[in-house]
Amino acid sequence: MRFLGFIVLIIVVAGSFGCGQNAANKKTSDANGASPVSSIKNRNSSYDAGKLVYDRNCKVCHQVNRMGMPKVYPPLKNTERTNGDKDFLIEVVLNGLSGEVVVEGVKYNGVMASYRNLTDQQIADVLNYIRSDGEAADDLVTADEVQQKR
Repeated sequence: MRFLGFIVLIIVVAGSFGCGQNAANKKTSDANGASPVSSIKNRNSSYDAGKLVYDRNCKVCHQVNRMGMPKVYPPLKNTERTNGDKDFLIEVVLNGLSGEVVVEGVKYNGVMASYRNLTDQQIADVLNYIRSDGEAADDLVTADEVQQKR
């Protein structure tokens, strides 16, 4: 019985620390009124959802590590292309790509299929996943941006 009381005490103490942490986070916000915690949660949930879309649609060519296949499929992990213009990336996912493209100084000349069948949110999520390792990690692609390009 003492053991059960001890377990309950640990749960109560641990829970109170967690609640205090959440309350502190809710009080802080950036200039736009967004909580840093909510921004992190949005990025993390988009990352998780994007990884799932990537695993189902992209990893066969671009590989699990997003490094592509040399001279066949370009890398997507932390490249100038993926860290660059979001609009270009949205267009590629929506419309596909064919012909020569240079990524990190290497020429690729292949065909990427269109993924118009994905929802706007799925496209935003997969692009956020692809961009998660580089300079563009905090510049999230939104479903509204995809909708505008569609």
